[in-house]
Amino acid sequence: MTKFGDNFEDGSVTISDFAIKQNTSYLELYDWQRRAIDFFFDYNKAIFEATTGAGKTFCVIEILKRIWKTESNLYVLIVVPKNVILETGWYSELYNASVGLPDIGVYYGFAKEYSKVTITNMQNLGNIALDIFDVIIWDEVHNYGTERLLPFIKMDFKYKIGLSATLERMDDNHYKIMAAFDYNVFSYTPKQALVDGVLNPFNFSNIFVEMEEDDFETYLRLTKEYNMMIKSGGSYNKIMRGNSGLKFKVLTKMNERKGLVNNYYKKCDVVKWICEKHRNDKIIIFSEYNKTTNDFYWSLLDTGTRARVIHSDISADMRDKALSDFKNNRANVLLVTRALDEGTNIPKLDVAIIAAGNSTSRQTVQRLGRVLRKKNKESSLYQVFVKRTMEEDYAKERSALFKELCSNYKEYYLDDNNNVVETFK
Repeated sequence: MTKFGDNFEDGSVTISDFAIKQNTSYLELYDWQRRAIDFFFDYNKAIFEATTGAGKTFCVIEILKRIWKTESNLYVLIVVPKNVILETGWYSELYNASVGLPDIGVYYGFAKEYSKVTITNMQNLGNIALDIFDVIIWDEVHNYGTERLLPFIKMDFKYKIGLSATLERMDDNHYKIMAAFDYNVFSYTPKQALVDGVLNPFNFSNIFVEMEEDDFETYLRLTKEYNMMIKSGGSYNKIMRGNSGLKFKVLTKMNERKGLVNNYYKKCDVVKWICEKHRNDKIIIFSEYNKTTNDFYWSLLDTGTRARVIHSDISADMRDKALSDFKNNRANVLLVTRALDEGTNIPKLDVAIIAAGNSTSRQTVQRLGRVLRKKNKESSLYQVFVKRTMEEDYAKERSALFKELCSNYKEYYLDDNNNVVETFK
């Protein structure tokens, strides 16, 4: 297959001289980005494991500028794990960096466009002509540690970049990913970013609610039944590796208990209190279930709060409209599930509320980074959880990081009159 690109009479291509000159002042690099770029060019392949919000994309764009300055005929493939990252992330970032629209192609769905920079998703790796590219960028590279995708990660290119906020995987396949980059990993932690002033300082508050006695008895019953199933099967991991009927029963019981806690109705009162407290701020609220986001939406609607919802049941068009409304101040609250944990560009936020979540370090770092992009005032982070449940254990794990990094810490609880009250120690 031949190379591609629009040539002019002088032999140049659309992306080279004009775009590079126009983009010389696009970025004012942080010190960590300069060091990361130098690190990359020492090896021509590297993983940047940098906290969300620190500017990994800017770092890569600067690398591309430097490559094109001396090797203008090199072609770039950017691989993303989700279409939403392709649509709302890289395309706009490249365009904002003065890469012309004719030079940006997308290869997914019904679109099969090759160009100077081509963006695709991981589902199309077996279809796209990988051999025509000189530079490859693996966005959210931790996602490619599966049996199907590892062979692609191991392929050689002239330049090779991996990006991740948290590289570690539960199956330890991050070591195989690192090996594909000759273990060249440049790390930049949230703590370093806060010390350097790359991320915004923030206040952190824990708020807990108590279950009604009948609900708590249901929770205890579900927990007992779940533990008995695990004991009968040997261990959770052993059950999950098999295909017995017990596996389905365990997952069903686990989801029933999780749904009871994550969707607990008292959280609505806390969320309303926070939104009222920050009525003039931009707020994002993270949940685990579509039901929770919908419940929050209707609850906030009663107070006159302008909210928008994004979850798996929302169409791409409605999702784009919700983000547009949020960006353009037609709404100040964004209700989301884990659909926006990775990759999606979200306008600057003032407040983040974790109303439910898992205990993984990746999700914790990603959600923290969402609200810590630089601004002129301190950010606020709230965590809402149900006391005396497994959700409290998850909250403690997240709190360990948040307390270490925050400027100020407070605790609250929802009292019997549904008032949020500060706990003084």
